[in-house]
Amino acid sequence: MTPRTRLCGTLLALLTHGQPAGSAPPPAEPGGGPLTVCLAEATPPFSASSLPDGGIDAELARAVAGQLGREVRLTWVSIPNRGGLGKALAQNLAGGACALFAGIPESGGPNEDLAEKRLAASTPYLETGYVLVGARTPVRSLDDARRLGRIGVVTATPADLYLFQQNLHRLPYGDNGALLAALADGSVDAAALWQPALAEARRRGQAQAVDGLALPEAGRTRFVFALRRGDPALLADVNAAVDSLRSDGRLAAILRAHGLAP
Repeated sequence: MTPRTRLCGTLLALLTHGQPAGSAPPPAEPGGGPLTVCLAEATPPFSASSLPDGGIDAELARAVAGQLGREVRLTWVSIPNRGGLGKALAQNLAGGACALFAGIPESGGPNEDLAEKRLAASTPYLETGYVLVGARTPVRSLDDARRLGRIGVVTATPADLYLFQQNLHRLPYGDNGALLAALADGSVDAAALWQPALAEARRRGQAQAVDGLALPEAGRTRFVFALRRGDPALLADVNAAVDSLRSDGRLAAILRAHGLAP
């Protein structure tokens, strides 16, 4: 089970509602028209219509459109309980509701489901993972963690497996909400948290701003834009825009503003 499932509830499920066989793909967007971008309705800090700026993906969509000299049109998508993000992807991209769908996770390599359904992925614009945070003092090494003793972790996650391999004393929790509460009330000395969940908790004032130890060995997840494979010109434009935003520091500024400094 990926971190996105545990903490944001939007794991990229199997794309079971693809385009009917023999049907023509939606026409590519005109180069000078509005850039239409779909965003998941409630997956902060990535995207949420309740956030003043819409979240990381909304800010990035605006920046990409600006880089391309185009207006942006955002479409908020409620992720269905059945079919999840995969169904939302197929319905909105294949159906032509949007040209891009932001916030698509890739763990351990390219997303095979996108390839199977003739969807392409942009260059990654964000890579994140787990961080080990102390309840009262910073954790700067695994030796610090061993001295603390009680380390909370969401069970059956890559972080849980990593802590087990390091012979650290783990206390299992069912989700991030429970783990953050345990960190706040001192039930655990430290917690291995999915970094976006920690960033969102800090924004809400539900977590202390204590530095943490990144755990890259526990696994990293990249996030990309998904789009129809039959639109290579748009893919090239989006990749060039993301590269430009990265090189001039604007991408880093967006991530930093949401607590996810590169």
